[in-house]
Amino acid sequence: MTMARSLKIYTLFSGSSGNCTYVKCGNTEFLIDAGVSRRAIGRALAALGTALEKISAVFVTHEHADHVKGLPMLAKHDAIPVYAAKPSCGALGVVAPSLLRPMELPGRVALGEAVIESFPTPHDSLSSCGYTIFYEGRRYGYATDMGCAMRNVADSLAGCEAVILEANYDREMLRFGPYPAFLKARIAAATGHLDNDTSAAFCSFLGRTGTKRVLLAHLSAENNTPEKAVRTVSRKLTEDGVNLAFAVAGRFEPTELIAWEEC
Repeated sequence: MTMARSLKIYTLFSGSSGNCTYVKCGNTEFLIDAGVSRRAIGRALAALGTALEKISAVFVTHEHADHVKGLPMLAKHDAIPVYAAKPSCGALGVVAPSLLRPMELPGRVALGEAVIESFPTPHDSLSSCGYTIFYEGRRYGYATDMGCAMRNVADSLAGCEAVILEANYDREMLRFGPYPAFLKARIAAATGHLDNDTSAAFCSFLGRTGTKRVLLAHLSAENNTPEKAVRTVSRKLTEDGVNLAFAVAGRFEPTELIAWEEC
């Protein structure tokens, strides 16, 4: 097989309604999470010129439904191996044991031309992790579903070429929004989700360590807007004098983090 030097990283779906990200490193293609239906994933992949038949694996961040909803049908019809931290594997009973690949946290997996490393993130699940992807001498990061930006997360993402990073909620929208008090507390907790201000500060940190582009992901439909997330991050980057390109991941359509190809 000819090894084409190419890289594609796209969010296919992003938000509490479902999350799925597509990664292509040379001839190696895989997903991070599968929180929407198999049919929806197939359509999104087709829009990018690929198909489920080419997917080598699914790397799960954690076992919540908006990240694993599509796994039962993927396991049944496509027999795609599923990598997840050991505690999360125990909650994925719909996936045949022969397809499960339990990972340590932190852990490391070589998959075709890519190397994928996991690192723990603080979230109210059995386990939760982000990933860094090594390809052609560079690193790319993915981190959502974390209530705070812990030191290990910063260490794992520092120096990544491009990063998908959570910007889940605006503090004021959450505070005055319709959610019940217990749910507001859960979201704002250190094991909940990342707010715009914390995400903005993390973007500034990433820019100072060499990151060139960030895709803001997992925005809440009820407690955030793309405009608020962009405004908050832009203001922080300007204050800190950091030059960093960033955009917001589409909720229901593919959004490019990075894509290049060399003959």
